[in-house]
Amino acid sequence: MFVIPSANDLVTYIKDFTGSTNDDEIKKCIFMAELSMRNIELPALRSDPYAVENIGIADSMGRIAIPGDMNKPIVFFRQGNQVTTTATASGNTGEYTITLISTPGQNLSTGMIVTGTGIATGATITTYTGGSTVGLSLANTTTVSGTITFSTPAGGTTGNGPWLVYDRIGDRDIISQGMLAQLYMQPYNVPQVIRGKFSEVYNKYQFLPLIGQGTAINMYYYKAWPLLFSPVQDVVISTTGTVGSISGAGPWTASITGMVSNLGLSIGDKITATAGTGSLGGGSGIYTVATLVGSTGITFTATGGTTPTAGTVTNITLTNQVVQTNAVLNTWAEGYVYATLREYYIKRHNTEDAQVYAQKYDNAYNIVEDQNNLGKWSGGHTKLTSVWQPRIYRQYNVR
Repeated sequence: MFVIPSANDLVTYIKDFTGSTNDDEIKKCIFMAELSMRNIELPALRSDPYAVENIGIADSMGRIAIPGDMNKPIVFFRQGNQVTTTATASGNTGEYTITLISTPGQNLSTGMIVTGTGIATGATITTYTGGSTVGLSLANTTTVSGTITFSTPAGGTTGNGPWLVYDRIGDRDIISQGMLAQLYMQPYNVPQVIRGKFSEVYNKYQFLPLIGQGTAINMYYYKAWPLLFSPVQDVVISTTGTVGSISGAGPWTASITGMVSNLGLSIGDKITATAGTGSLGGGSGIYTVATLVGSTGITFTATGGTTPTAGTVTNITLTNQVVQTNAVLNTWAEGYVYATLREYYIKRHNTEDAQVYAQKYDNAYNIVEDQNNLGKWSGGHTKLTSVWQPRIYRQYNVR
């Protein structure tokens, strides 16, 4: 398979192909190309609907927050399985709250069962609006520490179903039909796999038939993808380290020893650290990894600012990162190449060549869309009617 390993390799390829010597110009063309690729539906962009992080937990209103990485829903379904996630937390004896130290793999919701050291038996989440504070129904029996487990109530649907598959409808439809939902009895005399509905209202998903608090919904969707050369969140590599072996007169070189690990760092990476008795330097210095020393040390170069100071530092952080690859570049490199060349020749006012590569891009895009329309990649039929039962309101009976 044709692969362009990284964003920098893509820039090099386009420069070699066009004869350009301007990196910034090519990067701008790549960005313009990406704007026309945002809605591409590739297999590599699909979520795992069985992974804990992709199972939505309904709040007290029966709604589920739209995932931040969602580009387009494919299908949602409900199996009723119990969902469990963990996080480290702390808390004091007798209090009705705990403080999250790490981030759970799954969004927390009121009604979830909480277990762990210091947690009272039978405690559940009573309040949680994001952040680090979690309210509990029972007071902590002792000091809370270590790994805390959060789980939806056991039971859910039985092995005999019914299981629900949700079709997407419009937001106005979900609101208007939701007003009548309390008049509907549970579906009866239908197969054990039935069809429900969902839609977006504000920043949450709403479902019919109505779902209760704590209900788990498996969400299968196309994920949004990061643009090449876009900023990446800084990463703490080591919480400890000691600066030493300082030499030079600007730029300076120095070592950092006693790190928890140097895993994740590469030569040329930019780093920062919180000063303790020592520092990487002061002012507006730029600190670059020069070598990796074993598994717990590095040497770095300090350019600008003031001289590094020997002593301890904390939170050695990899910074100034940009995205260098993504699922689209890895699996659909032709899209990047054709769209970037189209934008390059548009910028150069070369209409003829721009049209050539616009056509190549459209053909490549249409091939992807054809696979989805045939159900080869999207996984199943594209009919607007249920494969299990007619889409008619007689599936419900008014009281």
